[in-house]
Amino acid sequence: MTATQHTGQGGVTAPPVVYLPVDVDAEGNVTDFRMIRLGDGRIALLAYTALDRFVDAWGEEQPWLLFETRKIDEIHRAKPFDLKLLDVVVPDELRSARRGVTP
Repeated sequence: MTATQHTGQGGVTAPPVVYLPVDVDAEGNVTDFRMIRLGDGRIALLAYTALDRFVDAWGEEQPWLLFETRKIDEIHRAKPFDLKLLDVVVPDELRSARRGVTP
């Protein structure tokens, strides 16, 4: 394992950076990390290993932030979530919700 790779739970090697959906203000500053509420009530942080996968999941209009995987715990401390999902397609009805945790 190199300095840029990180081993997660179950020994899975995570990428050094991921694309995260975010909300931004009028000046383009990140104001929040977008998360999804699952059917069982858990909150998921969705991350993407490549920009084309992010765009396929969220569409071209969704703002994103390239984020270091090793710092994901900083997001969890500021805005707790129950699990992390990687490269998950987002249903169209959830793409349009623009703030906080999408229902």
